[in-house]
Amino acid sequence: MVIVGERIRRRRKELGLTLRELGKRAGVSAGFLSRLENGQISPSLDTLQAIATALDVPMFYFLNSALPQPVVRAGERRRLTFPDSRIGYELLTPELNAQMMAVLIHVEPGGRRITPPLSKPNEQWMYVLRGRMEINVDGNIYTLDEGDAIYYNGNLLREFACIGDQDLYIICCIIPPAL
Repeated sequence: MVIVGERIRRRRKELGLTLRELGKRAGVSAGFLSRLENGQISPSLDTLQAIATALDVPMFYFLNSALPQPVVRAGERRRLTFPDSRIGYELLTPELNAQMMAVLIHVEPGGRRITPPLSKPNEQWMYVLRGRMEINVDGNIYTLDEGDAIYYNGNLLREFACIGDQDLYIICCIIPPAL
């Protein structure tokens, strides 16, 4: 996670924030951020999301990337995996400065993602490729099966989960990028 730490440091300095200021915004200690920036520890999914929100960037910003190409090859996707959460993300779009971001989300059975409020409004669309999911949008619970899709205001997403015993694969499009 050295690359992640370096990217966090670079973005923090671009914004002129101290470790303490960023920590306050993200809900973590300055010491934690220092160890993270120096590659000594790895963040959880929720912590990385909180830091990304505090720095006003999508989580994928922290991954090393080459110059964008129009084609994103299956074996060359930027990935974020968090074994403790049973959820993994793969970026399907080549650059983060675009108006839209598409992500392949893989959720193992029993995996659940509780989403914190995002820093800016966005629109989101999810399509279930395989598996079965439960999604909470503004207190409304929906069950989606393979082939189902849902469109919603991203700020109203509360959580989603893989239900059943089969892995869940979702394509999620976000406008503007905010994951």
